[in-house]
Amino acid sequence: MGVVPRMSSGMRRACFMGAVLILAAADATASWRGTAGVRTSAIFTDNLFLTTDDTESGSVLRVRPYIASSRDGNRVEARFNYGPSVVFYPGQSDLNDIRHTLSARLDSELIERYFFLDIRANANQVLINPRGNAGFDPIANPDAFTQQASIRIIPRINVPVMDGRFATVRIQPGVGYDFTASTADDGDGLRTPTRDTRVRVTSGPMFTTVPWSLNWRRRLFDADTDQGFGELYARVGYIFSPRYRLDVILGYDESTDAFRGSGGETSGSRWETIFRWTPNTRARFAFGFGERYFGNVYRFDGNYRHKRWVFRSRYRVSIQSAATALQEQQVVPIRDLFGNPIRDPFDTEEVLTATVTTPVLIDDTFRRERFDFQSLYRKGRNTASARWFVTRREYDQSDLDTLDNQFQFRYSRQLSRRLTASAVLNLWDHSEENDAAFDYFQESLDLRVSYRLGPKARLGARIGRVNRDAELDAADFSENRLSMDFSVRF
Repeated sequence: MGVVPRMSSGMRRACFMGAVLILAAADATASWRGTAGVRTSAIFTDNLFLTTDDTESGSVLRVRPYIASSRDGNRVEARFNYGPSVVFYPGQSDLNDIRHTLSARLDSELIERYFFLDIRANANQVLINPRGNAGFDPIANPDAFTQQASIRIIPRINVPVMDGRFATVRIQPGVGYDFTASTADDGDGLRTPTRDTRVRVTSGPMFTTVPWSLNWRRRLFDADTDQGFGELYARVGYIFSPRYRLDVILGYDESTDAFRGSGGETSGSRWETIFRWTPNTRARFAFGFGERYFGNVYRFDGNYRHKRWVFRSRYRVSIQSAATALQEQQVVPIRDLFGNPIRDPFDTEEVLTATVTTPVLIDDTFRRERFDFQSLYRKGRNTASARWFVTRREYDQSDLDTLDNQFQFRYSRQLSRRLTASAVLNLWDHSEENDAAFDYFQESLDLRVSYRLGPKARLGARIGRVNRDAELDAADFSENRLSMDFSVRF
C-alpha cells in the first residue's frame, strides 16, 4: 500500500476560499446558530484491505471534529458545515490520513429584487474506481477513492420589464473550479475550471393562463479546452386549472467535444411536452417526453407529503461530466424529506464516507439517466426510510456504459429516552457493457445502538458485515466489523 497524501494545496485553497467568501458575505456579526463537537470511533475489522485472499485483521482509530452553523434572514441564508476525519492505523502508520468534508452555501440578496449572489463550496471523498475493492464504508482503500473539492460562485442579475408585470430578465454568469486528487497518488491531482452562464426571460403576471420563458445556457465542463454543452429553447405553458398544466418546449442543443449522438451528431433540435398534475397542496406530479439529438428524453417528478410519511421521486436524462457531477453532489443533508432541519449533520456514519448515492465516475462526459426514489416514515418511536437510485451512464470517449442499481433501507426505534437501536441495509448491483465488463453485487448490513449519556454526549456500538460477489473471483470479498463510538457536542 502506498502513502496516502493529505488534501492537496489546491483543495485547501478552494475550501478556505469558499468558507471565507460565505462567512464574509453573510456578515459575521449577524445572528448565527450552530453547534460543534467531536466523534471518536475505535474500529475492528477482519479484512482491513477488503481483499479476496490473505485477509488481514486490524484496527483503526478515527477522530472527527466538526462544526455546523447556519444563518437565516430576510435577504441572507447561509449554511456552513466542516468536519475533518483524522484516521490512525496502529501498525500501518503510512496509511494515517486526514480526509476533509465541507459543505458551505450562501444565498444572498445584495440589492433588493435586482442583484443576488449564490456561493457553493464542497469537499468530500468520492468513489471513482469500483475495481479498487471499495465497500459502502471502506476503511483502507486508497486505490478506489479521490479527495474532491469544488467551489461555485453564481451572481444573478434581475431586470424587470414593466416592473416585472410583463417579464423578468435573469442573467446568471456562474463560474466554478473543481479539484480532484486520487487518495492513492501523490501530488495535487486535477484542476478543472468550469463555467455555467444562463440567461432567462420569464413571463410576468400579465400571462397568468399562458406563462412562457426564453432560455439560453452555455455550460463549460472544462473552460481550459472549451469543452461544453449549450442549449437554447422556449417554453410555453397552458394552465387549464389549478390542478392541470401543459408545457411545450422547443429549442436547439449544441455540444463542443461533450457528447455525440448515436450517429456522431453533436447538435440538433429538441422538443418536449410536460404534463403537470397537482391534485392537492400535499401532492405534485409531472410527466414529460421528448427528443433531443442524443436520443429520447423522459421526465418524471413526484412529491407527496402526509403527516406521517413523505416520498419524493424523480427521473431525468441529461449530459454531465465528472466535474459537474461532483460540484452538484449533496455532501451534507441539511433538511429531511419533511423539510425539517437536521441537527448536527456531521454526527452520522454516512456523511464522512461514501454513501449509497456516491457516483462511480471516470474523467469523461456522459449521457446520464437517473431515477431516484426516497421515502421517510415516522410514527411514535419508529422511523423508517428507503432510498432507491438507478443510474445509467453512457460515456462519450470511453468504451464504457455503466448501470448502478442502489438501494438503502434504514429502520430505527427509540427503545427508551436514552437508548436507540437501528438497522441499515445497503444493496448495490453494478454492471458494465463492454468486453472487459466488471459486474458485481454487493450487500451490507449494519446493526447499531446509541445511548445518550446526557444532553450533549452519546455512546454507540455498531456491528456490520459487507459482502461482494463479482464475476471475477479475485474481486470478491467479505468483511465483518465492530466499532465503538463516543460523541460529544459543545
